[in-house]
Amino acid sequence: MESYSYSKEINQSNVVFSEFDLDSIKKMFAQIFEFYNPKVKEEVFDSFCEDFYDLVKEMHMTNERVWRMLLTDMLFNYDERGYLETGTTDNSIKRKQFAIMAKVIVGKLRVKS
Repeated sequence: MESYSYSKEINQSNVVFSEFDLDSIKKMFAQIFEFYNPKVKEEVFDSFCEDFYDLVKEMHMTNERVWRMLLTDMLFNYDERGYLETGTTDNSIKRKQFAIMAKVIVGKLRVKS
């Protein structure tokens, strides 16, 4: 019987990001927050985009699953500080919403082949 290795699974799903700048990040998040709930409050939108831009520039990893976990965690951190406009207090619902948003974000940043 073959043994299961979570670390091998993590290493299988790599992503390559396209070129982007802070303005393209702001445009991307404006579109995402227009369609998805929760939304980052308007007064911290620029800060959120700058935090994300800095994160992407600093992190030199290619694993899609890790990126989705980081993005979900970033959204939870903003939520804990009261910077998100949410329609629910249920963390399990938020986790699903944040996971969907993280997948969309990674998809938008991915190099199109």
